[in-house]
Amino acid sequence: MVIRFTRKLANKIKIKSLPEYDEGSDIDEYYGHLFIADRSQYMLFTNAYSLYSVIFPGKGINDIKTFYETAFLNLSETLKKDGFENMVGRFITDKIEINDVCKTNDRGFLGSMNDMIAHFKFYFSDYKMTASEISKRLNEMPYSYL
Repeated sequence: MVIRFTRKLANKIKIKSLPEYDEGSDIDEYYGHLFIADRSQYMLFTNAYSLYSVIFPGKGINDIKTFYETAFLNLSETLKKDGFENMVGRFITDKIEINDVCKTNDRGFLGSMNDMIAHFKFYFSDYKMTASEISKRLNEMPYSYL
């Protein structure tokens, strides 16, 4: 499993340098990004193949171990809520120990993540939805690489 961090998120979880890594399949590749909405930090964690995403609060996440635990816990819970219980074991639990951390390499993918963040901020501020409700809404929207 490959996890690509943006510079903002890497700085928050105290990763000094990120190597470049171009191998691996998209289904085993995830992107992590840190953003601010309504003066609070949130993290966006997205699968590169399906653009399936989860957003969770960034408060208290200051190292890579806590990030992994929180991201995969939230991803597992979101998959279960959306009716994909069988995917949790196949795509997450089996591969959680095999991690390569590297920098982002696809601007089109980052553009899609920025679009998700814009939608999050809209639903969060105008409709007062929670992060988990917005994650569900984002996963129902059609997205593609920009």
